[in-house]
Amino acid sequence: MKNIISKTALWCTLLLLFASSVVAQSDAELKSKIEKLNTEMAKIMVSGDMEKGLSFYTADVISLPNYDKMLSGIDALRKSNEEMKKSGWSVTSFKANTISVTSSGSSITELGTFEISFAIKGSDQPIKDTGKYVTIWEKQKDGSLKIKLEIWNTDKYPCEEK
Repeated sequence: MKNIISKTALWCTLLLLFASSVVAQSDAELKSKIEKLNTEMAKIMVSGDMEKGLSFYTADVISLPNYDKMLSGIDALRKSNEEMKKSGWSVTSFKANTISVTSSGSSITELGTFEISFAIKGSDQPIKDTGKYVTIWEKQKDGSLKIKLEIWNTDKYPCEEK
């Protein structure tokens, strides 16, 4: 009986080790895939191609932007982007740094930091900023990933004088 318990414990341990290595490998693969998507999105942000940028989002996306109200759905996100563009705001550079990726079912949570430069009407120099973000990606039926929820904020308080 003791021998059966020992063998069962050994098999359970080996199974858990195997399962955890598969999850870790999967998360590492997802991180690489997300980093590639972030690089592609950065290029699109700089180019100003709003419709191509919106293709990275689910139809029912929730966006929680810094210093703004919650946006629910792709149409609200589109309207917000159109308003920013009309105001003369444009991205001149963007870099995301993915710190970690954790998957659970069809959801992948990405935690990261960013560096951004943007031009605004009335300023002769781009404004540089840094911040942090959380993005929840959703696996699609075709295997692609789309943004289901995003939140970000800046590292510095804009009213603080230096």
